[in-house]
Amino acid sequence: MFQPDSSIDFVRVTRDQVVAIVESINQPQISIPGKAAQAVQGHLCSLRNPNGSLSIYISLYLPQSAENVVYVHEPRELAIEEYRSAEVQGLHFLESMGFMLDNLRFRNLSPELQERSLERVPLFCPPQSRPKSAASAHAQSESTLARLLMSF
Repeated sequence: MFQPDSSIDFVRVTRDQVVAIVESINQPQISIPGKAAQAVQGHLCSLRNPNGSLSIYISLYLPQSAENVVYVHEPRELAIEEYRSAEVQGLHFLESMGFMLDNLRFRNLSPELQERSLERVPLFCPPQSRPKSAASAHAQSESTLARLLMSF
């Protein structure tokens, strides 16, 4: 089950910790309690913990206010056997909000593309380095669409 965690605004990671990144290729209009309804970007990010367990984070990025609303899977540390089921739950969670999703296949990207991906995923960016405008969110959405079209 995924629960919001207001104490998490971003997660500092290295590319070796990232197992998977799934991102939205659309920006549905979502109303999050306590926030203005707006077009939102969604990401599901799976990370390897130092003890070998895995954690899954769902990030909803609100470009108007440049803030993340982060959901975490409980329990936060998953054994490999539990991971796949939790990942499917996370994908369903995002799809239920209207997100269309694209798996970046992060582990198959070159190191340079992995670094670029980490720089543009809001969950991995400190607040001061996030874009704060609908135009920049639109540009990121166009980049995602271009990558999707190139994959055909």
